Amino acid sequence: MKVVLSGGTGYIGSEVLSQCMDNPSITSLIILTRRYPANLAANSKAKVILLEDFTVYDAPIIKELETADAAIWCLGTYNGNERIDIEYPLAFIRVIKARPPGSRPFRYVQLSGAFTEAPPKEGHPERSLWFFVNGRRVRGATEAKVLEAATDGSHGDFAVYLVKPGGVLSRRFAFLQRYIPENPFSIGISDLGATMVDLAVRGGEQRIFDNLAIIQHARNICD
Repeated sequence: MKVVLSGGTGYIGSEVLSQCMDNPSITSLIILTRRYPANLAANSKAKVILLEDFTVYDAPIIKELETADAAIWCLGTYNGNERIDIEYPLAFIRVIKARPPGSRPFRYVQLSGAFTEAPPKEGHPERSLWFFVNGRRVRGATEAKVLEAATDGSHGDFAVYLVKPGGVLSRRFAFLQRYIPENPFSIGISDLGATMVDLAVRGGEQRIFDNLAIIQHARNICD
């Protein structure tokens, strides 16, 4: 299968990239990036597409994306940049949903985070927040818009999965997770990567994964 990855040079995206390369079900990996991934060895499985603007896709790139089966969107910011966090993923989703009729089903995995703040209902004020205010609100808006894209009827089979981890522990410190196995606030980076890749490859009925659900899904993969 062909998977598209964005944000493959970041902390979490690098882990996802490594696991995609190791997954035998993924036979083609399209990496959308501004700079070439430093940790990517020469491999016929991977194709790097350099983009300056993630809202603009030219005809050759659109042609490449037409045969993709899934995407893992790791590109994003912590402080809440609306262009990067909202416009970039929505531009990509529009390209996928504009594919010709009869295109293959598509699974879209969006990396988000814990404590996001959903947009207030119409006529209601925003809640007061105490930390990471803008980042939480922007990510909450991203979640709402991405989920809306899955149900707008413009593509027959477009599934969205939201992955909302807490603090992400590096492989060096992931052993700490063993001492608090039901920890709702942190997760090992390998478990997070495994869950995201598995959702892209196999999908599933559950669509929103908080920290505990990510941990449980990773365990189920290993069992």
